[in-house]
Formats: sequence, structure tokens, C-alpha cells
Amino acid sequence: MNTSRTFIVAAREPISARLACQRARLLARPGDRVVLAHVARRSLLRLLGAGELRHAVPDERFADATSTAWLEDVGRVLATDPSIIIESTVLDGEPGAAIGDYARTIGAAAIVVAAHREGVVRESVIGSSALRILRHAPCPVLVARRRNGGDYRKAVAAVDIVPAAERVIAAATGLLPQLELTLLHVYRVPDESRWRLEDAGVKELVETLRYYARASAERGLASLAVSAPQASVRLEYGFAASEILDLVMRESSDVLVISQHRGTQLHERVLGSVTQFLLSNCPCDLLLVP
Repeated sequence: MNTSRTFIVAAREPISARLACQRARLLARPGDRVVLAHVARRSLLRLLGAGELRHAVPDERFADATSTAWLEDVGRVLATDPSIIIESTVLDGEPGAAIGDYARTIGAAAIVVAAHREGVVRESVIGSSALRILRHAPCPVLVARRRNGGDYRKAVAAVDIVPAAERVIAAATGLLPQLELTLLHVYRVPDESRWRLEDAGVKELVETLRYYARASAERGLASLAVSAPQASVRLEYGFAASEILDLVMRESSDVLVISQHRGTQLHERVLGSVTQFLLSNCPCDLLLVP
């Protein structure tokens, strides 16, 4: 017996909310619930309207600034499937924390978010609000990157041989069960690039270390693959970020599933980790797992 799940669409404004709704529809199955969650921002008009200067704000301007009627219009993206329950809610506070807390309270299966920017910038930058949601989310977050709204067909789950890999695989198989899944692990010898490989002795040592690193990676990946028996398995040598991006592009994957980067506010601004690099450069949607 299937248990219904709840998905949250982080609805900042209509354009990105529609894109996120399209993705939520791909994740949801009959009986699931999709909640459009909008965080009311403390704009200047709101602050004026709540204080002694309320009379200085024309009624129509205040109504436009505070209206959330557009949430109903966005919800019609999902209304074509009557088996999915559609709701909306307005939250208060800082967007990342508010949506994260709400997801924790209702036990959300995933949060879906999309950047609100248009054009080239939109394709390369996810936006500060989305990054804050990623930092606070207690559940997987699907980041909508690609523009077209076609069905998902292929997914790559990039895993390390660590406990977090089990959560990545569980999210991939649980949220995207019908997709053609590839498990990818990228290994390498630490600090190899610092060694002088023209030295015969050093080169032989590196080859030995590569052999043992691959053997260890094969054992670890084989153990993880038991949780996804239908998935194909790929083992690559090199730098994780570039190898993951290369496979995603070569296989024209629709979704990349990867462990979520959790960092400080400073880390939101600095692209250094594999996840941060892929958030900026991966052409497909990303499912980030905490």
C-alpha cells in the first residue's frame, strides 16, 4: 500500500513557481499533495503599510504588494491531474529558514525550487534565496535548471563510499523510480598532482596506489549497488566535478542526484565544493540530498 507524500514548491514569484510546479508534477504520484509555499517578504511597502505611514501608500499599490492571488493561477499547472492534491500557504520569516522549518513540520518528501532570473544569468546562477533553502532543507531539494518541461528519462546518482551515499540512492530510487539510473563513483589518489611523475620510482608507486584505490572503490560501489539492482554502475578516475559533469552531458541525463552541500553563509557565496560547482555548471536538474 502506497503512502501519500507531500511536496513543497518554493513559490517566490510566478515565473519560477510555474517551473517548479512542472517538476513537482513529475515527482508526484496519485494521492500525493503539492503545497505551494510563499514566504511574505518585508518589502518597503509592507513596512509602510503596517506602520503609521499606511496612509501614504495608495490602496492599489499596497494590494499589489501584498497579494498572493497569483498562487492560485500557478496551481493550475498541476490542476490537470485531479489525483494530486494542490494547496497553498503563506509563511513569514527568512525564506530559507521558513520553508525549511515548514518542510520539517509537515514531513515533506522533497522541496522543489527554481531560479527566478531570466536569460543567460538564470541558466548559470541559482539565486540567493534558493541557496538558503538548500542550506536549511531537512529533505531532498530538487533544483529546476533545464527550461523544457518534458518527462524525466535518465538520472545519474553521484556517490562517494560514505554513509551519505545510501541516502542519495534511496532518494533516487524513491523519488525517481521509473528513470534509467546510473550510479557513478569517481575515485583518485589524493595529492597525485603534486608528485613528479617523471621519476620512475614515483610513477610506479602511483600506479600501485591507483590499483588499490580502484579495488577499494569497486568493492564499495558494488556494496552500494545492491540497493539499486536495476541501475547501471560506472567507476571513473579523476576529479569528481569534471567527471560527473562529463557523464551527465554525454548521457544527456535529465537529473543529477548528489549529496547536498551544507555550509555556512560564506560557503553559499564561494564555489569550491563539488556540489557548488555542479549547481553553477550542470545543465540538467539537480536533486540534492541532505
